[in-house]
Amino acid sequence: MWRFVVALGLLVQAPRAQMQRVPQFENDRVVSWKSVIPPHTESTMHRHDRYRTVIGIAGGDLKTVAPDGRVTVTHYESGKAYFFEPMPAGEMHKDVNDTSKTIEVIVVENK
Repeated sequence: MWRFVVALGLLVQAPRAQMQRVPQFENDRVVSWKSVIPPHTESTMHRHDRYRTVIGIAGGDLKTVAPDGRVTVTHYESGKAYFFEPMPAGEMHKDVNDTSKTIEVIVVENK
């Protein structure tokens, strides 16, 4: 019984997985990072003010959720590139990976 209690205590104390942004490079024209999005994680609300290209490394279905609850799902295919325009003024979203797999993408954002 005590082993169960110890194991349960370790699980409760285990840190929760978080999204990571790993810098790749930056110059006077672009900034690039790798986003690692573990299963069952979500970002804070944010916005994208610039044109950007996103390349799927470990693809999957990533939800974007607006403050009003509107949901969009983007399917990132591994090895495929996607182009996104800046978000409209005042618009925000959070990214949500509610799947059981880690999603990894490289983002190259124009300055």
